[in-house]
Amino acid sequence: MFLIPNSNVKKFNTERCCFVLNEFASAEFASALEMLFAAKKVNNEDLSKGFIRHCLDEYKHFLIFSEIKKDLIKRNLINKKNLKFIPSHLYIKGYIYTDKFIYEKKNIKDFAIFIGANEEVAEKKLINFANSIQKILPEAYEEIQKILKDEERHSYYSLKYAKKVNKKKIFLIKMFKEKIISSLRHFYANNQSKMGIIFNPILILLVIMLSFCSKFLKLKTKNSEENILQNLDPHSLV
Repeated sequence: MFLIPNSNVKKFNTERCCFVLNEFASAEFASALEMLFAAKKVNNEDLSKGFIRHCLDEYKHFLIFSEIKKDLIKRNLINKKNLKFIPSHLYIKGYIYTDKFIYEKKNIKDFAIFIGANEEVAEKKLINFANSIQKILPEAYEEIQKILKDEERHSYYSLKYAKKVNKKKIFLIKMFKEKIISSLRHFYANNQSKMGIIFNPILILLVIMLSFCSKFLKLKTKNSEENILQNLDPHSLV
């Protein structure tokens, strides 16, 4: 998982639960694509096999989250377009970069740390979410426990390899860095609406100030004629 929605739900809401499940499913699908790409590009047969197994696990998780969501939607007669999984939203929501895959941006040493750190953060998010639905959706809770076992295994093997190919101090520094970045990314994703409340008024104020300043710009023009370009004075500001 590379981007996880806010899963700390204090009060159960069916539509909110379906939304979170859809976001988890999207994150897992994106992760599967990342692992598949890495499996094709890595120049190591054992690592390639490991990435393929990881890819299959992530796609399995995508199916589990999707089935739980579909069952909830069906039982509660929910009809919301934003609860549908749309592949193109993987780019729009930032689950996958539009220019390159993560494996292309990092060397294998850093990529292994990236996977391990993000799997640990994702695991904590998923545990919180599972605990919030345990009493209301016990069957879904049990399915998520299976996913958690896979995530724990992914993190273990990724970090085991990372420790092997990185010096201890470098590993600790990089691991700390990835966890901080991952936490900040999740914080931003979880608080976009709140941040909009803060930054939107600032942006509106800047636009108003710029429009006010534009009144002081003296644009010199000649008399209007059919050819507009000939009416502009060369000394005017455009």
